[in-house]
Amino acid sequence: MQTTEATWPRWTVAALATLGCALTAYITWTKLNAAPVAFCTEGGGCDLVLQSSYASLLGIPLAAFGLGLYALLLLTAVLPGLDRWRWPALFSFSLLGVTFTGYLVYLLIYEIAAFCLFCAGSAVLMTSIFVLTLIGHRWEKPDNLVLGGLAVVLLAMGGSYGVFSVQSASAGSLPYAQALAKHLAKSGAKMYGAFWCPHCKEQKEMFGEQALRFLPYVECSPNGRGTPQAQVCTDAGIEGYPTWVINGKTYTGEKKLADLARYTDFQLPEGKS
Repeated sequence: MQTTEATWPRWTVAALATLGCALTAYITWTKLNAAPVAFCTEGGGCDLVLQSSYASLLGIPLAAFGLGLYALLLLTAVLPGLDRWRWPALFSFSLLGVTFTGYLVYLLIYEIAAFCLFCAGSAVLMTSIFVLTLIGHRWEKPDNLVLGGLAVVLLAMGGSYGVFSVQSASAGSLPYAQALAKHLAKSGAKMYGAFWCPHCKEQKEMFGEQALRFLPYVECSPNGRGTPQAQVCTDAGIEGYPTWVINGKTYTGEKKLADLARYTDFQLPEGKS
């Protein structure tokens, strides 16, 4: 006699996917609106991650892609009439998410060197969904599951490499940007900005995450948008963001790395711009 498969695993997947949708929708909203992130101080891990070049792809917040994947998982779990391919689809989507999440965790640890509470939460949710797809369904042909999973992993790894190769190419030379950031700090230059300023974030992204930690940046809105400007910025006569003060001269707006190098007599390596 054939036993009926329990329904709680797929409804648990649906619940977890709903949480994932809410989390990634919130992060997408904060990225699009340059809004501060809850439970994260200015310059904290989540803020640093969202300001990084890894936070967007072709102008679209990376969290939006996560939102789409969680939405696919939710729909696959709850829509009727999908019994024949529901679990293979849940397995494929969640394995895709886990593989990509693993790469993002690698970037958080070794590239950005920051802890993001929301990123960690998403990683736990996606991993939990994947585990449920393994234990919540009676798989009749595990060999096919392994082969299909290998194909998904290779696809996800290739996609991750391609995505962030594009990001790295657009960010320029990290060693050069890091050397320039150190030189700017040594020369006494200052970049004045605000966390909610999109042009400030774009300026920081020109340097890349490894260089950002050396950048002589001054936050002019430490208490949140709409609060009085930090006294150090007022004393420096800052009226707009970003503003660079270099060798006693003031430069407003985003500046190319080559221009910043020229302002501070930084020796450009041959072939760099």
